[in-house]
Formats: sequence, C-alpha cells, structure tokens
Amino acid sequence: MSGKYRFLGRQQEHISGYTNAEVLERGIDLFLHSVHPSEIDILLQQVYPDMTAFVAAQIDDNVKKGLLFQYNCRYRRKDGTYVNLLNNMHILELDDKGRASLVLGNAIMLQNGGDLPLRMKIKQFQFKELAETVISRVHTPLPEHKHLTAREIEILRYLAHGYTGREIAQKLCISRLTIDTHRRHLLRKLQCNNVVEMTRIAFQNALL
Repeated sequence: MSGKYRFLGRQQEHISGYTNAEVLERGIDLFLHSVHPSEIDILLQQVYPDMTAFVAAQIDDNVKKGLLFQYNCRYRRKDGTYVNLLNNMHILELDDKGRASLVLGNAIMLQNGGDLPLRMKIKQFQFKELAETVISRVHTPLPEHKHLTAREIEILRYLAHGYTGREIAQKLCISRLTIDTHRRHLLRKLQCNNVVEMTRIAFQNALL
C-alpha cells in the first residue's frame, strides 16, 4: 500500500510530531513505517484486505461512499514514543473499477497509553447521522484460557447494553435457561463476580 496525502490538518503535527511538509513529502509510507512492529503485519495482511474486500463486494457506489472504516493501532511519533490512534476513513471518490481513489481520514489520539486490542469496524450510514456496524473484528483476542464463543460474545454485548435475560432470550429465540447458562460461563471465563465487572473487562479487551 502506498500513496500521497493531498491535505493535512493542523492537528497532524501535534499527533505525529512531524511537520505537515515532512508527511506530505514521505506520504503514506511514513505512517506504515511508524506503526508498531507487532501490529503492522496485522494491518497489511488482515485489516486492509478485509476493508478492501468489503468495498469490492458492494455493488452500489453510493453504498461504498456511505461507509465508515475504523481501526486502532500504536503509532511511533517522531520522538520515538508510541501513542494509540483511532483511525477513521470515508471514501470520497472511486476509480473506474469501483475502487477507492480518494479517502478522507482523521486520527484521534486515545487517552489510554497501554496496549489495546487491535480492532477493526466497518459502519454503514443509512441516514444522515445513523450508522450501523456491519463488521466488527478483534485481531488481538483474549488469552486462550479466556476464549469466548461467538454466541457468548453476542450475549455479552446484550448484557453490557442492559438487556435482561428474558429480553435476550426473546431476541435470540432461545430459552431463558440457556441465557443463564451462558451468563455463568461468561462470569467464569472472565473471572468476574457480576455483569458490571464482566462488561468492564470485555470493553478493555475490545469485545463490545
């Protein structure tokens, strides 16, 4: 992946430590060389290909231009320190093959200075301000002994958003007893005493 920036905002210098002139000269290669070594392969081999494949699968160009791509990564500033960035990208223009040719992006420096799970999201705007998450993937998951099944993660998300066991059972068309069983498994796997603790740990590990 390579390319040039056409425009840079003033906050870029505060985030990266590089002047806008330096970034414009070196292009996207500077960003790629500044991503943490343990995450660059994930971006190049998983995150970016997933985003590209999703765009290619869309038939309507208007749908493509209504997508928001988000991912976080650790970025090495000019002074050698690392910061966590949340990157957001919108497609502005497409080439004659329907591929993104011009993208509007912005990066937000996250307050958390520690290691964060690398997560990618794709959201689709259906109305002016309403966006629906169509893909959400975590590329650095929990340790193996805390591995959650897809169904457990689904139930965990409902619990974290305040749904009762009865409401979740109705939404998933399964019994309340099954929901209670999954809840016990979640508490055990995440080593929690209640849903509040479980939600906090899940959020820290980008499961929500």
